[in-house]
Amino acid sequence: MANFDVKLSRYFSDQWLFMAAFIMLIGIILIFKILLVGVILTFISAIVITTQYRLSIDFNSKSYYDYTWLLGLKFGDKGTFENVEYIFIKKNKVSQTMHSRGSSTTIRKEEYDGYLKFSEENKIHLLTSDSKKQLLKKLSEIATKYSTKIFDYSDGEPIEVTA
Repeated sequence: MANFDVKLSRYFSDQWLFMAAFIMLIGIILIFKILLVGVILTFISAIVITTQYRLSIDFNSKSYYDYTWLLGLKFGDKGTFENVEYIFIKKNKVSQTMHSRGSSTTIRKEEYDGYLKFSEENKIHLLTSDSKKQLLKKLSEIATKYSTKIFDYSDGEPIEVTA
């Protein structure tokens, strides 16, 4: 097998990406009026738009690199593994409390996390999603690339997911 590199998710949320695209548009316009300001705004926007989480697995050397990609630079954790066992899904209950002057509101919901398991002690978090269906779609692409199975632990007992 060869070396596989896969994009897991964007580093910044959709709101930040929208703002970065808007600021980039302003930066491009400003390049023709105030060069330095335009270049700085365009550069910062490019960083926000292109930064992403990635996972690289080299099956020949049995190593992985879980990293953040920033304009071609890689920042993250390297490790080794014996073999790729499987991908699994786990359900988490999360809550968020919002406060205002006279009240507070707590929102509770379920999120789904996808992990890649190398061994009992060595697992890598891949993705998080509010939608199990969307998570399965993304994890299926990764499972196909790494030739592994997906197990769903979100309802207690593990169930093998077939694409």
